[in-house]
Amino acid sequence: MMKLFQRKHTVTLAAPVNGMYVDLRKTGETTITAGFAVEPMEGEIHAPIAGQITAVTAQTVTIAADFGCEYLVQIGDLTANLDDQIVNWQVAVGDAVSADVMLANVSIETIHAANQSALVTCGLIGKQAADFEISQTGLISQGNQLATLKIKA
Repeated sequence: MMKLFQRKHTVTLAAPVNGMYVDLRKTGETTITAGFAVEPMEGEIHAPIAGQITAVTAQTVTIAADFGCEYLVQIGDLTANLDDQIVNWQVAVGDAVSADVMLANVSIETIHAANQSALVTCGLIGKQAADFEISQTGLISQGNQLATLKIKA
C-alpha cells in the first residue's frame, strides 16, 4: 500500500496521575516523540492507554497498543543511590492493561527527600505522530483525557 493513502487513526492518552501538567519540551526528554509530563501529587501511577506490557525497568514501563505504537511511562530520573523499592510495579511483561489500571505505587516523599524529580513522563516512542494536541494544562486529574495523537497506519 502506498504511504500516500495511509489512514490517520486518533489515539487518546489519559493522565496517569493527579498532578500538575508539565510541557514535555521543558523536561529534556528525548525518547518520547509526542507526549507530556506530570508532576505527581500522589504515588499511584495508572496506565494512560490500553495495551500489553512489553518492558519493565526500574523506572519505566512500555505499553504496546493499537496501530503498532508503543508508549513509555517513566517515573522520575532516579539515580542509583535510591532504594530499588521506590517504584513498586504492579504489572509485568505480558500483562494486558486497560486505560486506568494501576501500573505502580511510587514513594513520592522519598524521591523528593533525596532531592530527585518524581516527574512522570508519558507518550509515544519509536514513531512520529502525524498530529498531537494537549487538551488540558494546569492541575490535572488522573484518568482524564490529556492528549490526542493522530497515528498513520
